[in-house]
Amino acid sequence: MSPDAFAVWRDNDVRCSAGKREFQLGRYMVEHVRNGYQFSDALERFRHEAEAHRKTGFLAIVPSVAEDFPDSLSELRRLGEIMVDAGLADSAGALINGGTVAVPFELPCPVTGMMAIYEFFPVAFCRHAAVVADPLYDPSLSSPFLAINTTSDAFAFGMLVKDLCERHFHCEPYEVQNRHDLERLLQKCAAAWQNMSINTITGYNKIAARPERAVHLAEDRKSWLAPHNDPVFAETVKEMHSHEMPVVYAERLCQKWLSALFDGASYRPGRDGQSGGSFVDFRDIAGALRL
Repeated sequence: MSPDAFAVWRDNDVRCSAGKREFQLGRYMVEHVRNGYQFSDALERFRHEAEAHRKTGFLAIVPSVAEDFPDSLSELRRLGEIMVDAGLADSAGALINGGTVAVPFELPCPVTGMMAIYEFFPVAFCRHAAVVADPLYDPSLSSPFLAINTTSDAFAFGMLVKDLCERHFHCEPYEVQNRHDLERLLQKCAAAWQNMSINTITGYNKIAARPERAVHLAEDRKSWLAPHNDPVFAETVKEMHSHEMPVVYAERLCQKWLSALFDGASYRPGRDGQSGGSFVDFRDIAGALRL
């Protein structure tokens, strides 16, 4: 993909609201990698950038053309091999069959200023995931190129808090002295993060040609459904999973941050935001969603 074509995709076709925001802020690191060594090298550079709060996401594009692979499965195998070569997985076959890679980065927390271990999760994206006839059709995991997208929802949410705190209070979140002031700010941030997630789910839902391969927002807006388990690297069987929305996990993170800053509690982000989904039989939810 040429730089101009990538820019068009970035500016017009990125449907993840949080990801679009980070691209606009210049906080997405984009690299072209052909093997595991190059991926590892780029990942280490990304770690340094995240440590300095200059980057929040890492998109590793694997050069290829559409004719190189006949389907999603072959594309996923190629991406899995890169992860094995990078030393992040033992088997490409096992990895693309529902394996999860959690890369721990010890970073200064954007909210508390304390060193904390944030886990970043690489996820495979491929061309054929946008092909309706492909057995692994899943438009929410498709892109016009092969790529491995590495993010931490908890860290990205923390960066949103940092941004809005600097805008409203002209200081870092951990420099806000009044607990009530920080609580109000965190509430606004959590609401904004929730709305961004709703926009993302709505956008992906609209482009899905098959309802069982679409993402859906639960009626109570506390969970969302996807034909994959987020944040596994890849899957060779598509099954519906339910995941927490920010209204649930962002609240947990906010309480952890407040406790760390004002109650002396230790802070561990855990996997809030990317804790994994729970299997849901699509037949059980189709009626409720009127699909």
